[in-house]
Amino acid sequence: MSSSRRTNPFNMALAALFAMACIFSVVMFTFSASATNRAYKYQQQVELGIRIPNPMPRTQPSLPNVELEESTTSSVSSPRHQIGDVVSRILQGSADKDFGTKDAGYLKLHDSPKKLLQFSPGTLSLNHSEALSHCWTETEVYFNHLKQGNRGDGSNVPVSYSDQYKLAYVMLPKSGSSTARHMLKEEFNAIETKKSLLHSSFEQGGEMEGVTVISFVRDPLSRFFSQYDEAYVRTAPWQSKSTSHPFPYLHEGLHSYQDYEDVFCPPDTRRSRKDCVFRQSKENGTLASRLERFVFDYDGLDPFDVHLTLQVPMLSFHTGLPLHITQIYNTTDSQGGWNAIAKQFLGKTLEDKGGKKGGVIAGRSYPRRFNSKLVSVEAQRRICELSLLDYCCLNIPLPDVCKGAHYTGDDGEKRDLFCTLNSNRYIQPGILPNNTLT
Repeated sequence: MSSSRRTNPFNMALAALFAMACIFSVVMFTFSASATNRAYKYQQQVELGIRIPNPMPRTQPSLPNVELEESTTSSVSSPRHQIGDVVSRILQGSADKDFGTKDAGYLKLHDSPKKLLQFSPGTLSLNHSEALSHCWTETEVYFNHLKQGNRGDGSNVPVSYSDQYKLAYVMLPKSGSSTARHMLKEEFNAIETKKSLLHSSFEQGGEMEGVTVISFVRDPLSRFFSQYDEAYVRTAPWQSKSTSHPFPYLHEGLHSYQDYEDVFCPPDTRRSRKDCVFRQSKENGTLASRLERFVFDYDGLDPFDVHLTLQVPMLSFHTGLPLHITQIYNTTDSQGGWNAIAKQFLGKTLEDKGGKKGGVIAGRSYPRRFNSKLVSVEAQRRICELSLLDYCCLNIPLPDVCKGAHYTGDDGEKRDLFCTLNSNRYIQPGILPNNTLT
């Protein structure tokens, strides 16, 4: 055989290795493209509200709170991301080239997809509406909140609606709703009506095509104080025709509004009852102590008044999946939010009404009737625990008083409040109201 046709064994080996590498690359590319396509289609189903999540696991595995664990595999680099970053990138589908191959935390999720990633409230790189779109309110747990929210199948939701500007506002009690309804009416010629917030209604040819849907949310701890004040008066014996109350000690010894007023505005501290309307509470702790007792007695499952309903269920269908909400603003900067809305739809910002740069522009703004300074740290932390669904699904950071390892887990160890991303890629609170850590 001539030398030109003689094959070098070394060259044959190299050729074989090259062929194997090519085959491996094609397989990996095909797998990656397929996985990406499935994830995209799944997310479309979630956002369109046609994907109903599987039942949630009732127990939570023990995973790190903030930093990702380092892999024991030497070929995997130390984690470069916090868990909030990992969850955000999973939900956004924007993992960079080496994120899914070199990050230990992502590999852990990939290798054990049934485990839940745990992260701290407010640590996602998502705005309120984006976080909500990836949330599922577990119907078995929050059934009464969803019932009080009364959004039904989403086809007939009460809104303030401006046909002129194609702008709709979804009301959340004690979250700047009086201000919002006032602003929609005065600045955008809106009317009170009902509209479909089904995702299909916003598609081409749908009745809500081109409509922007907004809402405002509030820090859950601050909101709870306002919720309680409102529910307290609305369900008082001098207001309600009902002869029973689930927490009768709240109004013990108080038979009229004047009796109640004498507690937060004692007769010896006022010239007339008119002084009591906008004055800070002068109560001696009687009302604050009753709030504290209620906070620890309340299981968070059955709000006895609509004003005690959490925010997320009021932005959700009866299935627990979110309504079509375009943008959610925070009442922490109400003025900034309305200026942004006005600039988008009116082409200019609104005048600063009342000289305020945030908070309430118009509405019923009264001081607390109980002395909030007398509410214990433990009670405030319990409120954060009861409101964890809102903190997690709206991506709102915990207030300082609720941060830290203050909560006792099943193992007896102290730990932080946390959120989870389940195997179906839904955001959930790390604990549920009927399984508290306090």
